[in-house]
Amino acid sequence: MKLTFGKNEKLKSKKAIEALFTSGKTFVSHPIRVVYKIEPKEEAEHPIKVAVSVSKKKFKHAVDRNLLKRRMREAYRLNKELLEMDEASSIDLLFIYTSSRAQSYEVIEEAMQTLLKKFKPTIKEGND
Repeated sequence: MKLTFGKNEKLKSKKAIEALFTSGKTFVSHPIRVVYKIEPKEEAEHPIKVAVSVSKKKFKHAVDRNLLKRRMREAYRLNKELLEMDEASSIDLLFIYTSSRAQSYEVIEEAMQTLLKKFKPTIKEGND
């Protein structure tokens, strides 16, 4: 698996994001919460689509929100090989930053690794 995070891996559809909030499942590894939805794969679609979010209520300045989003995207990009996917399903993931303080990259990366390791058994259950 390449260590890239291209356009085809990003979750941008408003409908898909709304579906995540209405029927998605969630779990937390502080300071990141993940909301996910596993569905049968549609043709010509990347198996994993990811979005990242930081609350405007907690971080008033766009500079701070963008910094945290960059850190989360980078942590996902470098650790996405922890998710072993088969080609039968597609997964939508939304990573939400939950802390009210900006954490260092090391803390965010550790939380991301924990989430992805926790998520691996969930993928296998969703495929069965």
